[in-house]
Amino acid sequence: MRLDSAIVFASLLPSVTAHAGHKKRSISSSPQALNPNLTNTIPNAPGGPTLYYNGSGPVPPYNETSPIPAALPALTTQEIEDNIFNELEGIAAGNGLTSSCSKCIAGTEVMHIAAITQPVSTIVNLLIRSCETFTEVYDSIYAATCYEEYSGIGGTGPYLAQLFAKMSMATNDMQGYCYYNWEVCDQPATIAINETAYFKPKLANRTTAPTPSGTTIDVLHLSDWHLDPRYDIGSEANCSDYLCCRPYSVNDDLGTTSANASVPASRFGYLYCDSPPDLALSAFSTMDQFVNRSSINFTIFTGDIVSHDNDDQLSRAYVEYEETVTYQTFKAQMGNSPIYPTLGNHDSLPEAWNTPNSITNQSNIFSWNYELLSSMWEADGWISKTTAQYAATHYGAYATTTSFGLNIISINTDFWYTDNIFNYYNMTNPDNSGILTFLADELQKSEDMNQRVWIIGHVLPGYDGSNALPNPTALFYSIVRRFSPSTIAGIFFGHTHEDQLMIYYDYLFNSTISNNSSSIIRNTTLVDYSQPLNVAYIGPSITPLTGNNAGWVLLQIDAVTFSVVNSQTYFANMSESNSWSTPVWQFEYDTRSIYDPNNTWLSASPLNGEFWHGVTENMLENNTIVEVYNLLETKSSVVTENCSTVACAEQKVCYIRSGSAALGYACPQDSGPF
Repeated sequence: MRLDSAIVFASLLPSVTAHAGHKKRSISSSPQALNPNLTNTIPNAPGGPTLYYNGSGPVPPYNETSPIPAALPALTTQEIEDNIFNELEGIAAGNGLTSSCSKCIAGTEVMHIAAITQPVSTIVNLLIRSCETFTEVYDSIYAATCYEEYSGIGGTGPYLAQLFAKMSMATNDMQGYCYYNWEVCDQPATIAINETAYFKPKLANRTTAPTPSGTTIDVLHLSDWHLDPRYDIGSEANCSDYLCCRPYSVNDDLGTTSANASVPASRFGYLYCDSPPDLALSAFSTMDQFVNRSSINFTIFTGDIVSHDNDDQLSRAYVEYEETVTYQTFKAQMGNSPIYPTLGNHDSLPEAWNTPNSITNQSNIFSWNYELLSSMWEADGWISKTTAQYAATHYGAYATTTSFGLNIISINTDFWYTDNIFNYYNMTNPDNSGILTFLADELQKSEDMNQRVWIIGHVLPGYDGSNALPNPTALFYSIVRRFSPSTIAGIFFGHTHEDQLMIYYDYLFNSTISNNSSSIIRNTTLVDYSQPLNVAYIGPSITPLTGNNAGWVLLQIDAVTFSVVNSQTYFANMSESNSWSTPVWQFEYDTRSIYDPNNTWLSASPLNGEFWHGVTENMLENNTIVEVYNLLETKSSVVTENCSTVACAEQKVCYIRSGSAALGYACPQDSGPF
């Protein structure tokens, strides 16, 4: 720009003085400028209206409302359902959401809104239509038809309606649901555990276990009974999809049915079938060949009674029948020797589903089951009336003291099981049900009175991490660490049908995220693998299902400290069942003989976390030990897969050292047979 042009432009600007700050300025006004007349003083043209100031005269007031559109015609229930389903189809088929995860989350959110606004029947219909439309949903059901899964005999739809109604984006429920049920999202991060909310810090005098007494008692560990009263003798035992040994079982590869079975189902059982009556009873009837049953001081049963039927084959009457005849059998077989049971995931209907008491202000929808089981346990003399009353209203969980002074705490592990749909709301709370608060409180009571404790449950919290959710099992890990090794003498699970164990360790020093007077917040994945504290035993199953043999364990327990000192496992080789005239049970192995053949561990010392940590160290140096463990996992099954590589050994050791789901997930997942 030329200088003379700039001067011209500047001359056109008004002359102003520099602003000197926020000072009151005096402005002179003419009388006409402040004339208060509320109508125009400048005349309008002839015929023009009078104009007004200050909203006076006919000027509509500020709060005048305007007409709104007439309401759309009310939709019928069917039209609402159709509109919601169209949204689900649009989410699945449209291009607005590009990832399977985002589509799953959006679809679940639609179901959430539907569940809090529409009747249960609409939700059930939406589930049936989704199942009939989307292949992924149809492939996930355990019923012959979508109707039978959600509305018929299976009847899972109304339960899912409750779940959808309770879910929230705020607690990562949709992401967790889509990861664990549909495998389309990233796994939600494991939360840090506020330990102060559940227990007091460990005292300095609670860091060691009591001294061994040198005397032992015998305890029987049974697990995964899975009695099959529908077992069909002579049917296809080598079927393509379990459950085999049923009249409808087929082998698609061989083209066989029950009419021309490739392996006719022996009345004594087979590798891919649940326990027929004769096999189940033979576990007891042959026991006296190996041990004196009258010398067994008590038994723990770590759950699972009902056979592995599909959803549309199970009913409340069937579950009640199975549970009743099983505990009648246990009582008849073991006489006055008490049995301390825990609930398995198959000991409910629908299978694995349990709801927190807080889900409604009404009685728990599964209370019929807790009441039935606790009443039988009381009637058999295994727990007191007071204990039974607690179990009836708290998911079958209880704490009871044996005649030897050991406190046995039984917890319902379905509240961390991935198959329990009611674990998919409020997922950032690691103890929705209160079951872990109950556990910590009972442990504190026992610690205060110098009482030793066993924890029994069904679903294992760790190992490969596939069965449990990270947040509740992270809290469980902290509880075990807090009360070990001084108070917790033993931890026992079942579920996998295999003979396994998990070691619990102390945390690393830097695992504490916050450590002040008000709270200790812990990153439970920062584990010090040089500091073993305890061990959890996973008992072998009576059922052979999934290619295992049948088995049970006899434990030698220190009579004062209640730590495991030794054990022997017995098994029935199911590959030979068609040649039997009666089931044949055999001695399989003695734990000390296999894992401490040179007797380097003192005979009275417990097989504790330190012992088993040493075994895992040996596994990493000698793969033969891994192969032995791998075979014994299946109770020496003929179909045991090989684990002879270094990678498989490292995976196996990682599993054994993983006492929570998060630790198990961190293990290499493609290096071995499991």
